[in-house]
Amino acid sequence: MYRHGFVEKDIDPSTVYSRIKDMLVEDKFNVTSDESNGNLREMHAKKSNRERIILGKVRDVDAMVAGQKGKFEVQLHAGIWGRDLAVPAIEGIFTFGAATAAEVHSGHEYELNLWKKVVNLIDPSLKMCDLDGLLFNTQEDLDKHMKTHQQQAMGYGSGMGMMGMGMLGMGMMGMMGMGMMGGGFWI
Repeated sequence: MYRHGFVEKDIDPSTVYSRIKDMLVEDKFNVTSDESNGNLREMHAKKSNRERIILGKVRDVDAMVAGQKGKFEVQLHAGIWGRDLAVPAIEGIFTFGAATAAEVHSGHEYELNLWKKVVNLIDPSLKMCDLDGLLFNTQEDLDKHMKTHQQQAMGYGSGMGMMGMGMLGMGMMGMMGMGMMGGGFWI
């Protein structure tokens, strides 16, 4: 799940919501729920069939935009069989085989790419970490964040086998983004 608050951005949240909806429809999702209540807009879009569930592809997307122009929050969650069962892609290799792990990974890529499009719509000047989707105002801040990822990877890699990296380095924090489950921060 990606979640972030935006302040002092010159875009109406209803425009962001409409564009997310358009992107999902363009990607052949069926919007099954579309609700607005004041400054809160929520939708659920679905693309279900047996193959999507078995192969770990994106099966549904939930999007929420709350707030008003100048201060609003966007949440995006792609339902991916495998991640929703808390089975990271690397562990999927041991459990379900390489093909399934690759499909789960492609589902994560879809969610990240959709998030990139949404962020670019809101503020193309923001810098995004491709590993966890966190946003930064400057390239310098992003570079510092990336060094943290590198240090963590080196720490997890020393003295640990591939199985240990899969369970610790790519566990819930690695796949969901550091701190993303508790929410992002306001930019």
